[in-house]
Amino acid sequence: MKKALKIVSYVLSLLVIFSLGFVSVKYFNEIRTLASLKLVEGTKLYTMEFFSDYRFDDFLETGAGSNKEYKDYVNNFISDSLSLSGNSTDSQNACSAFSFRGTDGDRYVARNFDSTANPVMLVVTSPDDAFKSISAVDMTHLGFNSERAPKTFDTKLLGAPYYPTDGVNEKGISVSILQVHFSRKEKNDEKTTLSVYAVVRLVLDYADSIDKAVELIDEYNIYFDSAMMSHFFIADADGNSAVIEFVNGETNIIRNDRSYQAASNFNSSEESFDDDGYVHPEEYRKWLTNSSASAYDSDFGEYIRYDYMLDSLYNSSGILSLDDAFDLLETVASPSKLQYSVVYNLTDLQATLITDNDWDKRTTVALSGVK
Repeated sequence: MKKALKIVSYVLSLLVIFSLGFVSVKYFNEIRTLASLKLVEGTKLYTMEFFSDYRFDDFLETGAGSNKEYKDYVNNFISDSLSLSGNSTDSQNACSAFSFRGTDGDRYVARNFDSTANPVMLVVTSPDDAFKSISAVDMTHLGFNSERAPKTFDTKLLGAPYYPTDGVNEKGISVSILQVHFSRKEKNDEKTTLSVYAVVRLVLDYADSIDKAVELIDEYNIYFDSAMMSHFFIADADGNSAVIEFVNGETNIIRNDRSYQAASNFNSSEESFDDDGYVHPEEYRKWLTNSSASAYDSDFGEYIRYDYMLDSLYNSSGILSLDDAFDLLETVASPSKLQYSVVYNLTDLQATLITDNDWDKRTTVALSGVK
């Protein structure tokens, strides 16, 4: 009897070992991905390298026409229940972005993501049939916040490639989402529909030029929920950039006519500009004349931030050091809402990011990993 029990125990042990080995082999890349999660000490910044296939090309076949459809797709993709937030972002974001040439000759894009002080992730993705990229992910979309931090091997993290807010790919193409008051792209029933986050992933994965990014975006419908009306700021390593926005169903492309460009939370194609490029809608002009309120106490913060960035870039001939860029980001940031600030090097393909208004605590992530 004891001999029989030993045999049974031995067989069961072999089955357990075999099963664990099978799972390890089958999900090897997923395990590697989740194991790569790291928290940068003293920050709310996480880093992760994505080794597994997130099957974005499959998603592009079906798309998603709403937040629920998008979340359901991601749920099914990772075969787990994601507790994603219902809203995309705060409805009064104060984002800013600008392109410039560095004092080292490299090309850069800098941006503030002013939303909520929740954790952010820099994720490196390396798909087999698309471009490698670094992107920032607002982790609230994965069910995490200041009270609920992610842990290694939490499968919710496998949804990270589906929620980039900005990034740069191996071709030196950068793309950022910035909120505006209203966006509407003409709908074509023969086209697949994407969310704004899927558009960012589309550009990062497949665009090798600004023209290609415009072409890709034109191939799809885009749904904008009430919390995330937006336009896109796109730049390349050659110094070209463009704001792509959607007004009254039309797609408008505003390309840079200088060595730099700035974008904030308004549709440029709906506003008037003076000969020097400064924005002057009538009500803002009146405010400038009659008010001494600060930028964030006014209804015109987006215009003030834009004009300040433009002024700084003009005075520096569009050439900034990394320290200069972060100083400018700090000046136009909303201290009570800043989630992160990031500067992308489009030449050397790196992202340098800060969180928590800690402007001295910078973390750099490259396509080769965390430095």
